[in-house]
Amino acid sequence: MTWPTSRSREWSRKAWPTGRSWPSGRPRPFARSTRCTIIVEPAQWGSPDGLKELQPLDVPNVVYSVHMYVPGSFTHQGVHSRGKSYRYPGEIDGKLWDKAQLEAALKPAVDFQKTYGVHIYIGEFSAIRWAPDNSACRYLRDLIDIFEAHDWDWTYHAFREWDGWSVEHGPDRNDHKPSPTPTDREQLLRSWFAKNVP
Repeated sequence: MTWPTSRSREWSRKAWPTGRSWPSGRPRPFARSTRCTIIVEPAQWGSPDGLKELQPLDVPNVVYSVHMYVPGSFTHQGVHSRGKSYRYPGEIDGKLWDKAQLEAALKPAVDFQKTYGVHIYIGEFSAIRWAPDNSACRYLRDLIDIFEAHDWDWTYHAFREWDGWSVEHGPDRNDHKPSPTPTDREQLLRSWFAKNVP
């Protein structure tokens, strides 16, 4: 299940393949084979805070995934409406956001991993490309450092989808053509991807 919301629990009881629940009210797992991997995200749109209420599934080969778009006023600035511009690191919605604050926002994932000895996967993370002063690159760099320090796998959102998230496009929100040269964000991701080459 991806993008679960607070209403997803009831929906999942009806819509998961088994259509039945354990007495605990959790959906009955539909795979007990160690050959299958199940990726589970918590409520609250897969946010790290959603892990505070999640109980691990009693089946093998489960990976727990969260999305990281905190603080949303920074990562989504100008997506739904044009408002205040925010820089990272800096004050966002009255709070200083820096690497330490990002680590604090991800603490529920750290705690969940340590408490249950499970695998954590950052299924999505991003920042809008027009964040001022190359802020998106600094935000992504700090997050990747945190992910790697905790041995988490991660996936950037998104490749060749909407150009607002594109690392192949520059910081001008009105320019919808890919940059003729690699952006700092693209170079950052490529430098990490290169470490996966045998």
